[in-house]
Amino acid sequence: MRRPDLQVHARPAHPPVLDVGADIALAHAVGREIIHADLVDQAFIERETSGFEEYRQLVEPWTPSLAAKVTGVPASAVRELAQAYARAPGTAEPPDGTGVDHVRALANLSLLTGHLGVGGGARAPFALVRHDPPVDLTDERYPIRLTTGRRLDTAVRGGGSAPSPRRRGGCVELCPEDAERYGVAVGEEVRVSSRRGSVVVPVWVDTELRPGLAFMAAAHVPDEVDTGLLAVGANCPIAGTAEFTASAIRIERLPAGARRPEGEGVKWTAG
Repeated sequence: MRRPDLQVHARPAHPPVLDVGADIALAHAVGREIIHADLVDQAFIERETSGFEEYRQLVEPWTPSLAAKVTGVPASAVRELAQAYARAPGTAEPPDGTGVDHVRALANLSLLTGHLGVGGGARAPFALVRHDPPVDLTDERYPIRLTTGRRLDTAVRGGGSAPSPRRRGGCVELCPEDAERYGVAVGEEVRVSSRRGSVVVPVWVDTELRPGLAFMAAAHVPDEVDTGLLAVGANCPIAGTAEFTASAIRIERLPAGARRPEGEGVKWTAG
C-alpha cells in the first residue's frame, strides 16, 4: 500500500498553504520532529541505511518555529504532520517531484521511518539536500509571491489543454486580505508586474490562498494570459526540470478610465 505524501497529510479541514519553493524546508522540519519525538525506525536505519548522523545534524536547525516562518505552515501543523507521517501504515513508493533534491528530501523521510524498502544487501544513504529559497526573492518593490499552474476548470484533451465551459479566463487570484490591502474587487483589472514584464488582468478572490501568495493559470490555451512573461527561468541543476514558478510580483490598480475596451485581449509588455 502506498504511503500518503506530505501534501495529503497537510490537508485538514482548513489546510495551511505551503509557500512556493519551501517543500524541502518542510521535509527537514518534519524529519527533525520525527527524530525528536522518537518516531524513527532505529532498527531499519541501522540495517538498511548510512549517513543518519549527518542527516540528523542537517535537519536539527529546522525547528517547527523556523519552519513556520519559512514555509507558512504553522508550527503546530508541522508537529501534527510529523506524527501522522511517521505513524501511517504501508510502504512508500518513490515520491514524485519536480527536482532531484525535492525527491531526495521526501525519500529521506521514508528512510527515517522505515517505510521505503531497500533490500538486496544495499545500504541506502541519506541524501544531504539543503533548502534554497526561490531565485526570485520578494522585497518591498515586489512583495507578492506568484505561482502558476493548471486550473481544474481547464480540460485536458488529447495530451493538450482546452477551455472547459466553466473556465473563467485569465486572471490573477488573490486572497481576501490582499484584495482588501490593494483596494481591488473581483473583476477589476490590475497590472501585475515582475522584474521581467507585466500583464493587465482582472482580479479573482480565492479564500484558500494565504496573504502574500497569488496564483495565475499557466498559458495552455490560445486566449490565456502569457504568464511566462512574468516567470523566472530556473531549473533543477541535476535533472534539468523546471522550478515551480515562484516569481516576485507587485499588484497595481489601473488609473481611472484605463480599463480595456470590451472584447480587447489581455495586454502585456516586456520589462
